[in-house]
Amino acid sequence: MIYLRDYLSPEHVCFLSETDKESVMERMAGEICKSKKIVDAQGFKKALFEREEIMSTGIGLGLAIPHVKHQSVLDIVIYVGIAQQGIPWDAIDNKPVRLVFMIAGAEDQQRAYLQILSKIILVLKKKDRREKLLSAKTAESVIENFNNL
Repeated sequence: MIYLRDYLSPEHVCFLSETDKESVMERMAGEICKSKKIVDAQGFKKALFEREEIMSTGIGLGLAIPHVKHQSVLDIVIYVGIAQQGIPWDAIDNKPVRLVFMIAGAEDQQRAYLQILSKIILVLKKKDRREKLLSAKTAESVIENFNNL
């Protein structure tokens, strides 16, 4: 069983002041690449942005999940961004994004990668959970929302 809490930590949460998709992606990609689980930051970032160009990762409900599997990733890493204001993201519902979950996966982690992606979507479909995340004031309080998940 995959638990999101096993992939989350306060060090992987940021409160975003950026107002556009590219700036958010740049900031979060820079942060996620600080992980020792990503050995080629440039290669990872290039793959992440290429993936976003193929199709927006804005899935609706104010949520975006930029994600990519890449050879430079040794193990799954998740980075969470909470935006103060809505960010235009070309989401499928045409609404701005305030919650961004960036996922880096290794090429041989297809099953776990898809389970994590699915679980994030399932958990954040619940309006009350999204509202709790958006009202969180600290990285620790963001992580507390995933204690049993």
